[in-house]
Parts: sequence; structure tokens; C-alpha cells
Amino acid sequence: MATVELRGLCRRFGNVVALDHLDLEVGSGEFVSLLGPSGCGKTTALRIIAGFEWPDSGEVLVEAKDVLGQPANKRNMGMVFQAYSLFPNMTAQQNVEFGLRVRKQSHEVRAQRARELLELVGLGSALNRFPRQLSGGQQQRVALARSLAIQPSVLLLDEPLSALDAKVRVQLRAEVRRIQQELGITTLYVTHDQEEALSISDRVAVMSQGRIEQLGTPAQIYSGPRTAFVANFVGTMNQLEGTVVSMEDRVVRCGPLLLSVPDPTFNHPAGETVELFLRPEDIGIEVLSNGTQLVPGQFEGRVTSLTFLGPVTRVGLTTDIGPLLADVSSAVALNLAADTVVAVKLDSASLRSIAR
Repeated sequence: MATVELRGLCRRFGNVVALDHLDLEVGSGEFVSLLGPSGCGKTTALRIIAGFEWPDSGEVLVEAKDVLGQPANKRNMGMVFQAYSLFPNMTAQQNVEFGLRVRKQSHEVRAQRARELLELVGLGSALNRFPRQLSGGQQQRVALARSLAIQPSVLLLDEPLSALDAKVRVQLRAEVRRIQQELGITTLYVTHDQEEALSISDRVAVMSQGRIEQLGTPAQIYSGPRTAFVANFVGTMNQLEGTVVSMEDRVVRCGPLLLSVPDPTFNHPAGETVELFLRPEDIGIEVLSNGTQLVPGQFEGRVTSLTFLGPVTRVGLTTDIGPLLADVSSAVALNLAADTVVAVKLDSASLRSIAR
């Protein structure tokens, strides 16, 4: 499979900067997701790689060769769009065969390849069905099989699951990952769905305003955000403001509390204002009964809201260090109600700090 490298890609649409000196390297057989909000440039980058858009400057290298001078049909890339884009007058098999027919492959080769790929995507029994006879998820499977039929060196997917309902999305994203791993094909996947990107990618590039804010494994992106944008965009975060008391000891005053911040990237001088970030699952709470004393590391909070999320319930709290969200077991949440006074404890090992 091929390596892909983007060097200094820039693209403007009038006064709008879509890509701002974008750099990215994708290894052979790697699955990389471009994750970000609408307008961040992720689809523009994908379309430039595919050959449907041209940058104002920069390079696209596939196997260390610049492909910007090649038309889309000469780049040996498969692309799956958000819209299924199937030919309505062709069966599933005929849709999959289309690219091979354009390449003058024999009927026998086309038919065998189409059957193999439809079997691979779980539609071996739907060879002769037309798109109108298939569900949305099935149509997207046909589109995926069609993109793979030409044996591309790179697979590009532009929000391929966004038009599907939640349960089908979860099932199909697992299928996409399984097929990608089975074939070992280099893949770039565009999505605005953070859960989708984190669940199927080798690495995730979080984009904002035409640039990559952070590139890393899903665990690195989730647990170690390097910017406030990444911290707030990926998952739910509690954000607190504090003042550095000691850089050497990594101590921050947040309201009346002194918090130890073990973040290895902590490099803020005393007196600097920083933002502290902590996930809801890293906050523990327990009901304070009459006469119960707070233990070291705990502070008082009051329940303001309860949001049932299935196995966990998200608890809104007011505290002396600001509003917090804590995720607790839904069984534990049965003992909670609005205005319940609770003891709150932060998992300081999970605190992350970012300079304002």
C-alpha cells in the first residue's frame, strides 16, 4: 500500500482560507481520520488528494511522487462519498463492476471481483438488487465495494456514514475498519463525529481553520489534548481557570483549592493564568449525610442537574471552583436529586493544563 504526504497545502475560496499550510504524513496501510467541525478544511484536503480540487500551493506525494499534475482517474485512488452516488439503473454487481469496465477488464474478471467484494461487505446475496431495493446502509456498502474494485493504493472516505441512523453507523464503521485491516489499504477518513474517529482510527488529525491542531493516536487525543480547541471539541471537558502557584511543584490555585497538576507538559511560571481540563469520568462524588466530614482531597458540591445516558448519568454540580460535570454509575445516581449536597473529589492525575 502507498504512503501519502501533504506538504504545505494552501487553498483559498475568495477571502476564506480553507487550508493554511497543511502538513500530514500517512504511513503505508495506516488509517488516519481528519476530524473537525464544518468549515475546518478536512473535505477540501481530501478532495485535493483525490484530484477533484487543486491547491493554491503545496504538494501531494504518494509513494514520494507528486501527483498534483495527474487527473483524478490516473491517481489509483478509491473514494466513497457521503451520498451513495450509485447508478440507479444498475444492479449492485453492475455498480461494483463499473470501474473495472472502464478499465477494459473482461466480463469474467469483473464479475468475479464484484462477487468477492460484495461478499466482503456482507452483500453476497444482493448481487442483482437495484439501489432502490437496498437500505441506506446496504447502498453505502455497495459504494465501498465499488471503490475497492479497482484495487486502489489509497482509500478516501468523505463522511460516508453521516446520512445513516445511529445503529447502522456503528455497525458499518466497524465493517469499514475490518475491511481496511483485512486489505491493509492506506485510508484517509473525513468525519465530524469524534466517537467515530476515535473508535476506528490508527491516528486522528484534529483540524481547525485549515490547520491540524493535534495529531496522535485516539488515546493521545482524548487523554492528552494540547490545545483548548482539542480539549473542548473531543469529548466533554470540565474547564476551570486557575493561577500557577509553583511551576516546579506544578501547583495551581483554583478558587479556594490548591491543585497538584502532574501533567508532564506543565511549563507555566508562577502567577500565570492557566486553563485546567478534566473529563467528567475523572470526578468522583458521594452523598454527604448529616455529620459526615470531608476527607483530604474532597470539597463540597451541590447537584444542579441529572442527565441519564444509559449506563452512566451525567451530574451537574455547583462548587467553589466553578460548575462541574461528573459521570457516575446510573445505579449510584438513583440516590441523587437536585440540591443534594455531595463530596467531590478530582482525579488530579488526569488534570491537563493549557496556557490562556
